[in-house]
Amino acid sequence: MTYKMKLKIFSLISKFFYFFGFQIFYSKKEIFPKNLNIKKIIDVGVANGTEILLKNYPNAKYYLIEPNESFFKIIENQILKKYNGKLFKCGADKFNGFKKLFIYGVSSSFYKRKNIRYNTYKKIKVFKLDTLLKNEKISKDTLLKIDTEGNELNILKGSTKILKKINYLMLEVRLKNIETYNPSELISFCHKYKFYWHKVLEIYYVKNGISYFDLLLIKKK
Repeated sequence: MTYKMKLKIFSLISKFFYFFGFQIFYSKKEIFPKNLNIKKIIDVGVANGTEILLKNYPNAKYYLIEPNESFFKIIENQILKKYNGKLFKCGADKFNGFKKLFIYGVSSSFYKRKNIRYNTYKKIKVFKLDTLLKNEKISKDTLLKIDTEGNELNILKGSTKILKKINYLMLEVRLKNIETYNPSELISFCHKYKFYWHKVLEIYYVKNGISYFDLLLIKKK
C-alpha cells in the first residue's frame, strides 16, 4: 500500500470518528523509566486515566484533577476502587476562579481548538495547584503530569510552590492547533525551576505531521 493511499484511509477514518466527537492518532510509545523514585502522582487532566502511570506506579498515591464531569464515574468506579487516591472535580489554572470549559463529545478544553467545533460550554471552578493541594503532603518523590489541551503553561504558573518541592514533570507539549503557548516557552519555564528534558514518552501523529508529544522532565540537582 502506498503512502498516499495510507493517508487517504487515515483521513476517512479520522472524519468518521470526528463526527462523533472523537479524534484518532497514530502514536509511538517509549518505555517509561523504571528507576525513578515516584511515590505520589498529581494527574491534571485525568480523563479515563493515564495508563502509563497507573501501570508503572500502581502503589503510588494519586491526586486526580479533572473538570469534565463525563469522566467522574469512570474515575470513581474504575480508578479509585483499584488505586489509592482522591478526585478533585475542578480545573487547574494560574488563578483561582471560574473559566469556560468548551465541550464536544468526550473532548473538552479551556481553549477553543481550530480543528474542533465545540457545541457547548460549562463554567467550571479552577484553582492554582498551589491552592488546591496546599494541605497535601507534596514532596520530592512526586510527579506532576499535565495533559490539558493547551492549558499546560498556565497550570505551571499556578504551581510554583509545588515545582520547588517535586522532582518529576510529565507534560503534553502541543505543536499543532493550539496557540496558547510556544513549546519553547513551556520548556524555558520548566528550566527556571531546574527541570530538564529527560525523555519523550510518546509521539502522536496526525495526517499532516506530529500533533503533540508527552515529555518527561527531571529536576537537576
